[in-house]
Parts: sequence; structure tokens; C-alpha cells
Amino acid sequence: MKKIIFCNLDLLKLNFDPEDYQYLDLSNFNYDCLKDKRNLFLKFFKELSEGTDNLIYFYSRKSNLLTQAEQTFHGKGYNNFHFRNRNALTDFVMSNKNRNNYFVFIGGKNADFKLAVNTRSLYIVPTWLPLEDKAQKYGVHVDLVIQLYKFILTLNNQNTWYSKINVDDKTTCYSLMDARYGYYAKTSEEKEMLQHFQELLKEGKSRNYYKILLYHFLAGMTNSIEFDDIELFGMVPSSNCEVNEDLFSFMTSIRCLKKKRLPKNYASTIPKKDTNLLIRHTLKKQAHINRTPQERAELGGDDEFSTLYINPDYERKINHLKAEGRFNVCIFDDYMNHGNTFNSVRCLLESLGANKIIFISMGIFKKAFQKKEYAITGSVYEKNYTYQLIKSRILTDFEINNDAKQEVSDLYDIFNS
Repeated sequence: MKKIIFCNLDLLKLNFDPEDYQYLDLSNFNYDCLKDKRNLFLKFFKELSEGTDNLIYFYSRKSNLLTQAEQTFHGKGYNNFHFRNRNALTDFVMSNKNRNNYFVFIGGKNADFKLAVNTRSLYIVPTWLPLEDKAQKYGVHVDLVIQLYKFILTLNNQNTWYSKINVDDKTTCYSLMDARYGYYAKTSEEKEMLQHFQELLKEGKSRNYYKILLYHFLAGMTNSIEFDDIELFGMVPSSNCEVNEDLFSFMTSIRCLKKKRLPKNYASTIPKKDTNLLIRHTLKKQAHINRTPQERAELGGDDEFSTLYINPDYERKINHLKAEGRFNVCIFDDYMNHGNTFNSVRCLLESLGANKIIFISMGIFKKAFQKKEYAITGSVYEKNYTYQLIKSRILTDFEINNDAKQEVSDLYDIFNS
């Protein structure tokens, strides 16, 4: 799929006007590094503009600088570089928001972040530019021009999701990767990447792989319009009642890019676990401890229902969305085994009248999904609601995309550029 790549004109500059960065101190900015990065950027993005179907636009609010840049670079043979005033570009992308999966924004200013958010598009931040606060906090940070170039190339052919299963007419589960790297990795590169991803998500190790996984995750979420109508985002808390910091950061990034606010203004001192849609109020025994594989498969929702409830801070928001027919939810977790946790959360959300539920796991072990229907009574915004198993069914009809395994190998190549 070709992309329309919108680049801040700063990527072509050799110096910056301090008036454009009133809140940044540019006195110690490394302009020697900028020159080297800018020259590499020109080389690789000329290749992108001539050797691929991608369209590349540079934008600025200053029409005189755009005119000057257009004359200069077209005169030097960069004829496939296009230049547009930021206001005109904004009008274009806002009138084509339903094509947001074609858009990529690259830049270090808050205005770049705003454009990406308003169209729910992928936002990439080149760290060699001066970075304003939104760029510092959100988007995918890229340190090397070659990585930026390869990121764009992978987007063109990216299918992203390794597996998909339709649980019912409301609920779909997606998994980003095949978690079975020990035996089923397609290449040694895929095996190494998956091993490091697991160490990152489960043990907090391999921190330098964080932005690679963030890129893969955000690319998957923005490469499709399926997530555009999601109104609430949440994640499954860990067995110890905390939330995985990295997964929470992924969720926050996509929530902000999708321009969805939390139901109340939580103070920065509030623990992340207390702002999450799902609250684990009691420690949960880990499923693999003292249980056989068969017992884990048939575990059902007892452990989840007895330790989990919906954050009551979301009740008013959920009622409002439900009244408008927009109660659409996306829930994240690190890995999916038998789907017992996801299925339990599905029952909680459906008991509240959810219209659409999407579950995202970073990895899947491709075991049969245990779909169990429960009758839930009492308030799921509190402890001690009751539940009763009505019927159960095993789902095995996963849609598997093995091309996604190659994409993980490609990430290895990007990381080691």
C-alpha cells in the first residue's frame, strides 16, 4: 500500500529560526549532526520518491519558505518532492480522514503531532530535529535516517497482524506476533526479536527494543481504519494488580493518537493502575502455578471474575457512549494462551452493553480459544458481583498471516541498521 508521507519542512533545513521554537533553547543544538542527517535524508527520500509509489509532501506555515524550498530542490533534481502550505494540507487531510491509513506524519513540532492526531495517523519523530513537548512524549522516535527510510519501506507491505479470530459478532481478537519463537520462528532474526520482546514485556529487560516494538504496534493500529471508532482503551492488569509499564505506554500512545481522553483528569501522581479501565483489586494466582496444561485450558473465568472489575470512574462515560451507540472498546494484553482472560473481560463488557470489542495481544501461543458464556449479576463496577457459566465452546478458526513473521525479521534488520 503506497503512503502519503507528510514531512515538516524542518527536515530540509540546515538551521532554524529561534522564533519558531519559542519554548526551546537552541543555543547548544548540534548543527553539524543536523547537516549530516539532512544530507542522508535527501538521499534516501529521493529514492523513496522515485523508486516507490509513495508521495512525499513537505509543509510549513510560511509560504515564502515553501516557495524558496520548492525552487531550490526542484532545481537540484528533487522533482518528486511536493510542497504545500500547512493550512491547505490540513484542509486536505481533514477532508480525507477516512483514508488515514495512507497517511504518515514526520516532524518534531507540536503542529505535526496535532495533524497526526486529528487524522489518527502514524506519527514518526526524527530525534535529530529540535523536539517540542508533544513530539518528545508521543510518536515513534527514530534516531537514524536509514531506520526512518526502512520504516517507510516496511509500511508499504505491512500486513502486521499475525493472527485474528472472530469470537462473536461483536468481538475480535488480534495478535501481533507468533509467541512460539522456540520452535516456530521462521528465521533466526525473528527468533531473536521475539525473545527480546518477551524479555521486555515480561521482565522489563531489552529496553533498547522498546521503540521497535512500539513502531510495530503503532503501525498495526494506524495501518487500518478498523480501530478508528474505538472510544475506550484499557489493558489487562498483571496478576500482582499492577499494569505493565511498557504496554501501558503503548496503549496511551495509541489513545492519544486516536484523540481519546480519559473519563476524568487524573493527577500525574495517580498510579497508572488506578486510571486503567480494568482494576485488579486482589492478587491473582498465576495460571501456570500448580496447574496442568489441561487445567489451564479449562480454567474459565473464576480467577478473573474474583479479582477484576470495571473502573467505576468510567461508569458515566460508558453510559454516555452506550446511549449514543458508541460503546466500542479495545483491550490490550501481552500474550494470549487459551483466551480465558480475554473471554472474561468480554463477558464483563458485554454485560454493560458494549457494541464492539477488540482484543490486542502482543503475542499468541495459538492454543484453542475457550469461549465461555456467563450470566453476570450485580454491579461489575464493584467487587463481589456474581457469575454463572451458561455454556462453553472451543474456537480454533484462527486466521493466520505468516507474512507477519517476515515483518518481525525485517524489524531486526531495521534495528541493526
